Amino acid sequence: MTSARAALAVEPRPLLLLAILVLVPFTLLATWARFASPAPWEPGFMISLASQPGIVGHISGAINLIGNLPVWAVVVALAAVVVGIARDVRAAFLVALSFAADLAAFVAKLLVERDRPETAAVEQFFGSDTFSYPSGHTVRATALVAVVIWLLAPPRWRLPLAVIGGGIAGTVMGYARVSLGVHWPTDTIGGTLLGIGWFAVTAAVMTHVISTSRSRP
Repeated sequence: MTSARAALAVEPRPLLLLAILVLVPFTLLATWARFASPAPWEPGFMISLASQPGIVGHISGAINLIGNLPVWAVVVALAAVVVGIARDVRAAFLVALSFAADLAAFVAKLLVERDRPETAAVEQFFGSDTFSYPSGHTVRATALVAVVIWLLAPPRWRLPLAVIGGGIAGTVMGYARVSLGVHWPTDTIGGTLLGIGWFAVTAAVMTHVISTSRSRP
């Protein structure tokens, strides 16, 4: 079994650079979302993705359900167990930290105060006084998939594969949220950026802690 010390003992600077590269556009998009949104194309795009009967609609519904916090807590716990077996307890802890990405999304929503789309789904699930940017479901999915790939992929490819995998997870979850009518498309773009940023920051902190512990006598 490869230990967390070996799996996480890497240079944190590429991770910090990645965090900057995604969190800067996330912040710019958040500023736009607060003062000048939605974009003219967003309502039409959301309507074009509206859930329809059939397999795509069923899959979108299942993805939305999996992304709900109680179910997602179980998903993260299972992922942490798998990674803990494959790596070690500190790697499992890093996976578990992806669940806290929802807290970052919650704080961002309070700061941006972007209204959700006026749809029946929003009224049914959230009521009239809830905020939209970024999509918490998208943040959670992106952060989890990115960190799991980063921990399990071959060292040479771990970072690009983590970004690609996180981006795909954010796109899939984002499609489900927009098609349900509870988020604007740019909410999910922001969620994907924040999810990758959360992964990068937490992984950088963990690698720094482990590298520091290795250097101690």
